[in-house]
Amino acid sequence: MNPITVLYFGDLMARLQIGREQLRLPPNVADVAGLMRLLALRGGDWQTAFGRPRPSLRITVNKTEAGAATPLKAGDEIAFIEMVSL
Repeated sequence: MNPITVLYFGDLMARLQIGREQLRLPPNVADVAGLMRLLALRGGDWQTAFGRPRPSLRITVNKTEAGAATPLKAGDEIAFIEMVSL
């Protein structure tokens, strides 16, 4: 699959220390849930953020609200947004 762009915003960006990356998804990753499982495999804060996401996590695909079952295709832009108020 051609690359997708993944954006991280808010508290998630601060925790993971990354704002943007390009990924080539393996053929078995077809939706947002698969992408989240793939990211969780990185371990540590990635496992916490994507293996057990908080209810405050918002997801968009191509700037449209999305969910775990949203399919992904080459060229998509996926944003993970987490804002936690203290």
